[in-house]
Amino acid sequence: MPERRRAGLPLPLLPLLLLGAVAGCAFQVPGDGSPAGSPSTTAIASPSLTVAASPTAEPTAAATSVPTPPPDRFDLDLATFSCEGGVVLEWSPSGDPDFHHYVALRSPERRIRTNYPPIAPAVDWGDSYATDRFVTSAVDASILPSETPWNYRVMAYDARGRAIGASPVRIGRLRDQVSIGPLVVEPGEDGTTRMSWTPYRGIGSCFSAYRIAFSIGGGPSTVLSVISDQETRSIESAALHSGATYQLRVQAVRTTLQGSFELGETDTVSYTVP
Repeated sequence: MPERRRAGLPLPLLPLLLLGAVAGCAFQVPGDGSPAGSPSTTAIASPSLTVAASPTAEPTAAATSVPTPPPDRFDLDLATFSCEGGVVLEWSPSGDPDFHHYVALRSPERRIRTNYPPIAPAVDWGDSYATDRFVTSAVDASILPSETPWNYRVMAYDARGRAIGASPVRIGRLRDQVSIGPLVVEPGEDGTTRMSWTPYRGIGSCFSAYRIAFSIGGGPSTVLSVISDQETRSIESAALHSGATYQLRVQAVRTTLQGSFELGETDTVSYTVP
């Protein structure tokens, strides 16, 4: 009767299985997850950083930054001078690249708006319009002399009539003209004619020059000489011809690039040159 074999693996495979078990033990994974027998990796401990606790800072008020205000485009300066015969206005030039022209306004009220056409009671008296940014003076001789204070403001406008600059409001008064007479005319040296008058005693900001005018018949209208020294009180001229009769007058004037007016004058004198 044939021998019954034990169920299981063939005997020749048993040694191989035992060898594999031993080998498997040699390659067990250690607890750190790296294969046994492989070069072990030693972690280098980095020095620990010890942060010292800083003392608690006392609460302090945060610095407040004050914003710089935008530049004021309404930055024209204006000075007014109350003179005999007119009011002088002088202002700083506009630096706006859109500048087109100036206009000065006058009003009995302190508030003068920048609108143009002007809002009543402000008016444009018609002697201050200028398209050159460096023409920065004008005169107002369009009102009657009085002690009434008038308010003035100068505006710079662009080509579309929008205000791009404005001055503060300043006050001016138009005063009565003065006399700088009498005019004395007499023979001078070497055939000249000498003319003498009383110097103008008003403020220098009102004075520009003495203007000596003459004519042969009629009122003096031709300018003989212009003298810019306010202290001058006489002149000798060789321009008048012997035997001719002239009408002579001296005027103290204030002039600007946009008009002029008389501060005062002498009487008209008729004189025949010897």
